[in-house]
Amino acid sequence: MLDLVKCEFWKLKRKKFIFLTILAAALFPIPMTAFAAKSNLGFDWLYLNIGVFGYFLLLPTVLGILGAILFFSEETNGTQKNINTIPISTAALFTAKVITILIFSVVYSLATNGATLIGGLIIGSTDHILYRLLIGLLIGVMVAISILPIIAIECISKKGYVFSIILSFVYASASFAIVFAMANVLSPLSAVFRWALPHMTTGPTYGLDDWFLSSPACIGILILTAIASLTLAIIYKSKQEI
Repeated sequence: MLDLVKCEFWKLKRKKFIFLTILAAALFPIPMTAFAAKSNLGFDWLYLNIGVFGYFLLLPTVLGILGAILFFSEETNGTQKNINTIPISTAALFTAKVITILIFSVVYSLATNGATLIGGLIIGSTDHILYRLLIGLLIGVMVAISILPIIAIECISKKGYVFSIILSFVYASASFAIVFAMANVLSPLSAVFRWALPHMTTGPTYGLDDWFLSSPACIGILILTAIASLTLAIIYKSKQEI
């Protein structure tokens, strides 16, 4: 499995998209930091707002595009038939791509967290650094799992890159809107959002404790999401190769 994951990263080395995305994650906090410094806002505000937009709007869209790159590159380059002759199961190949997406999401989280902490130093306040780093890493993993239904749809539909970009953005935007409307409708991404919000701020939650999602509930939703998405995509891909 480790060799398969390495192969996926070797393929991505040729893509400027990966470097530009990590760079964007590091640069995104700059205007937010400038605004926080000018408005005398604290580090808690900076961390929360960068996290909300970075993790729950930008990252899901980026992961959806990354998934399209991973799953469509073989067909685009005409190497899919060669891959089908290798004695490796469809489940193993699919799992390697999903692990690649998870790793990328964690790296994105580290870049965002690092840039945010630097921003905190610039505005003159940082706190709970290790805790915030841990929460950022957990959110990165959870967001990657929450995007698996989109990855499965991309795998099944085979509509191409444009469809994947639109689908990822619509999914992220819809989940974003659901949370800010405080609706009880749940998507995997909005479930992560509702779990993460109280962990991303040290300020008051204004009586929203009953609306926030508990860790067991969020983990349960993500486990079901992963099982359903992976099973559906692997079964479909396996039938394609028969």
